[in-house]
Amino acid sequence: MRKLGVLLSGCFLSVFAHSGLAETEPNFYLGLGASALALDNSRVVGVPTSSPGHSSKMFSAILGYQFNDQWSVDLTLGTDGSSEVATDQAIVNVYRFFGLKKWKPYVSAGLSGFNVDQATDDNTQQIQGGIGISGDLSDNLELRVGYQLFYDVGDESNVDKALGLALNWHFRKPKAVAVSEPVPEPESVPTQQEVIDTFELLVQFDFDKSDVKAVYTPQFDEIAKVLRESPDITMTIEGHTCWIGTEEYNQGLSDRRAEAVRQKFIDDFGVSPDRIQTVGYGETRPVADNNTLAGRQKNRRAIAVILRPRIVTE
Repeated sequence: MRKLGVLLSGCFLSVFAHSGLAETEPNFYLGLGASALALDNSRVVGVPTSSPGHSSKMFSAILGYQFNDQWSVDLTLGTDGSSEVATDQAIVNVYRFFGLKKWKPYVSAGLSGFNVDQATDDNTQQIQGGIGISGDLSDNLELRVGYQLFYDVGDESNVDKALGLALNWHFRKPKAVAVSEPVPEPESVPTQQEVIDTFELLVQFDFDKSDVKAVYTPQFDEIAKVLRESPDITMTIEGHTCWIGTEEYNQGLSDRRAEAVRQKFIDDFGVSPDRIQTVGYGETRPVADNNTLAGRQKNRRAIAVILRPRIVTE
């Protein structure tokens, strides 16, 4: 049992050491699983427990926690639903997922304990490793299909194998989509009315970043040309975020994104600082669904709105 404790501690330390930032918000999940467990033939004398006809048909309940897009951990409690070999199992697995697509491969590792009736050693502890694939059937429902090998850490040298699937329901908390409000216009002088030009700059950002990518340089050049040709116009840079993170953090991130765009106009295109204002809206003005990866990417943006003064005759 001491070996199990050391191994379990190592698994959890690995999770927390690599968790970092990612798209998926942390959440708990509950699941149901089914698997074919081929026990080592030496476990039960006279019974070929590794053959398909004598393998244990396991049904299980799952409680887990998803740290982010890359890591999760869960506890599985299973029992044999067939009449071949009465088996109960308790399994702790750590999962490492790869990629951000709807379907993504994973590797797993963990610790387990098996109780097998009429076995030469009816209570055993194992370490295990596996591979599989995970797919999102909806925003909350996940399907996992995987294969695992279990290695006995006791005196026996049993090697068990399992092929199974699980359906997990993730308790992700959706945020209400904020209703966009009109952009407040700065106070105008009595003889002028400031109107919004239809030409807009759109800059999108990587997750948790405020760096302006070089791909947007042609758009900056177009707007800078407009500003040079019309010295009477000004511009407001609006910064926005998706909803991952606290409201306070996202407010600061939106401010930094707006300021990064403003500074690029000043440093690279010689626009006068007093012609550019900035405002950060945090996560309050989404233009797409924050429940999807594509929607969150669209919401991580900054736009430049040109204000053109127009003389109003009384």
